Amino acid sequence: MEELEEGQGSRFDWTLMLTVLALVGLGLLNIYSATFHQQNQHFISKQIMSFGIGAGVFAVIMLFDYRIFERIAYLAYGLNLVALSLVPFVGTLRYGARRWINFGFFSWQPSETMKIMMILAVAKYFHSKNQVRKMGLKELIVPVLMIAVPGLMTIAQPDLGTGGHMMIVGATILLFVGIRPKILIWTALMGIVSFPVFWQYGLKEYQKDRIVTFMNPTRDPKGEGYNAIQSLIAVGSGEVTGKGFTRGTQTQLEFTPEGHTDFIFTVLAEEWGFLGSILLFSLYLIFFYRMIGIASHANDIFGAVLGVGVVALMASQVFINTAMVMGMFPIVGIPLPLMSYGGTSMLTAMVSLGLLMNVGYRRTLF
Repeated sequence: MEELEEGQGSRFDWTLMLTVLALVGLGLLNIYSATFHQQNQHFISKQIMSFGIGAGVFAVIMLFDYRIFERIAYLAYGLNLVALSLVPFVGTLRYGARRWINFGFFSWQPSETMKIMMILAVAKYFHSKNQVRKMGLKELIVPVLMIAVPGLMTIAQPDLGTGGHMMIVGATILLFVGIRPKILIWTALMGIVSFPVFWQYGLKEYQKDRIVTFMNPTRDPKGEGYNAIQSLIAVGSGEVTGKGFTRGTQTQLEFTPEGHTDFIFTVLAEEWGFLGSILLFSLYLIFFYRMIGIASHANDIFGAVLGVGVVALMASQVFINTAMVMGMFPIVGIPLPLMSYGGTSMLTAMVSLGLLMNVGYRRTLF
């Protein structure tokens, strides 16, 4: 038993854990700066509390074999789907959309936790098939519905960013499992042909404006293009070494909106410069390298698909968020993992990491 525990303990990825702590610490510094002229102690204390809760949930997840979560995957998915369906009726209205359920001391965004539940449910589905092979149209029906239903419900809130992100994660999992090339070609062709219809009837006016503004931010510099232009100014003005901690004019004069949440990368880029940005991306490279290593050594299909889903979840968030503030992607409400302020975002990240690291921690048992 002692030998087993030694072998098992050696599988805990301390490098990944230290990288997580570094990213959270870097996030706290930038949240402090972004809220410097506000009640920043409130923001810092809430973020630390969110991380503490997330770390506690992480520890609890590590106590159990990850295969236990396979048994409850469908139940958790169903309950989260119910919560998602209740958001339009009981959700709190913010920024013109109902996305959060307010419990007083904590606001829960069901679409965020739905990403994890969707990954677990799809991983369980493929594990129950007991094989990974290229899927045809018949085999795709169930997993596509498991991904599309919560994705479309989220888009209808309206939250195109989170719903689209959910579908990107799901599509990555399907590509990992394998899809017949013929279906991929037909899907691409159908997407191209149906795009005009989707543009006309599937998108709301403000969503169309965001896409058009992404192509040309200067068309409405004081309206739809304001966020994009100000974030570009912030990122570019940091130059090589940055303006210094709490000295970023775009941040401190509040030209860049939501600097502590979705636009936190602009704070870092302006005050820490190119070198600070390189530091952040280096930490994320280590972060994803270790995560991919865990997923690639999983013992079973459930663990492998779960690992791929978590990697896709985090990696796509980093890409979308940083590309968004640098003018390479439309402005959407996607936080930067472990960096952006927000309880649900932090909890989602820590739960995802707990599940992934559990896969690596337990693989010596079998």
